[in-house]
Amino acid sequence: MKKKTKGIIFMIVVVIAFIVIFDNQPVEVNREIRHNTIHKRENIKLVMDKALANMDRDGITVTDVYYDGMESQTFEKNLIHDGYQDAIVVYLDFHTGFFQAPPEFGKNASVSGYRYECVQNSQGEWVFFGNGYR
Repeated sequence: MKKKTKGIIFMIVVVIAFIVIFDNQPVEVNREIRHNTIHKRENIKLVMDKALANMDRDGITVTDVYYDGMESQTFEKNLIHDGYQDAIVVYLDFHTGFFQAPPEFGKNASVSGYRYECVQNSQGEWVFFGNGYR
């Protein structure tokens, strides 16, 4: 083989090795509670944990999960108006993988402000209601 071909093959192998190494590194998820005047912090944290567990799939790397009382207020009021005791809406920012990603998001995508909605049922339990952009 020519030197140039060997060099190109070597570079491709190195790039693939770096992708495999860095793609599997754990990412610290930033958590933030903004403008909260209604909910107990532990309930918001519980819903955040549920949202992260729901998004724990191959091909998704969550970078941020946050509650913003100003953004969530309208959605929460609508859910309470529908007959639920209480509602909490948190938001997720995440990236999908280049090689593997859930089909609903596509490969190599950056998603911001993805809603995760939980409602409190009559037994006082926080249960998943819906997610996405609506």
